[in-house]
Amino acid sequence: MLLTYCRWNAQFNEGEEEDALVALAALKLTSGCDFDFNNKYQVLAVLSQLLCVEPTLGNSEVTKLAVQSVAAHMRFLTGFSSDGTKLYTYCPSEPLLALGAFTLLRREEDSGFLGKVLNTFNSQLCEAGLVEEGLLGELASRLLLLVARDMAAPTKPKAPASRDLLKPVLLMDFLDKLFNGTWCRTHRDDFETAFGSTYVNFTHWILTRDSLPEEPTK
Repeated sequence: MLLTYCRWNAQFNEGEEEDALVALAALKLTSGCDFDFNNKYQVLAVLSQLLCVEPTLGNSEVTKLAVQSVAAHMRFLTGFSSDGTKLYTYCPSEPLLALGAFTLLRREEDSGFLGKVLNTFNSQLCEAGLVEEGLLGELASRLLLLVARDMAAPTKPKAPASRDLLKPVLLMDFLDKLFNGTWCRTHRDDFETAFGSTYVNFTHWILTRDSLPEEPTK
């Protein structure tokens, strides 16, 4: 993570708004092109940063997808199978790329843009068997939590159309967005007392390489 931080830090110019660095990260995800929701390579690159989507292993179409993702869309190549027919790749956990992905999915002028992206993801990647879908409902759950977190984020004073995903949000605000404000019609005061000053903050999902401890810490 230190190496990743140094690489992005080298792109930052003193006095420059942080949005410029996020815009650069977004540009790297789309290989310098405008984000096209019909382009499965771009869609995979953007959603991989947020939802931890991984290509499957197998046919030539998957290999082509992996090669293009490594060559132009910020995915890492980690190895080859013993017979040289399969590529092993990995999507790095880089918060700046996640922030860039959020900006690409958010279209103030097109409220249905996310739906168009997900339609491409479903038809060209999931149904085609090119990506791991996880357990039943797993990807949908990840997406819902991230969308609620995005909607709960405060807007930036200088740019009301954009949200500040670097600031933690109140847990109650997050839950209100997640369940559309209808989850706690009774006992609201009790929940406010218990969690009114509790904050949450996250930008993307990652795959852990080590098991979580049986006795989690506070």
